[in-house]
Amino acid sequence: MGEHPIVRLTERVMRATGLGQAEAEALVRQAWDAGVAEGTRRMMADLAAAQREAADLRAQLGE
Repeated sequence: MGEHPIVRLTERVMRATGLGQAEAEALVRQAWDAGVAEGTRRMMADLAAAQREAADLRAQLGE
């Protein structure tokens, strides 16, 4: 198994920018955390929409 993609990305950021490991790691972590937060927000919105749709369908069936 190879390195984790986050480790590889951190190394690429270091090479491309000249940042030190701590700075590059902080930048990658910030981007990662923002992506996780956005993905979670979208997933929750999709789940809420699916639950509303299921409730509407149940209401149409008279449940």
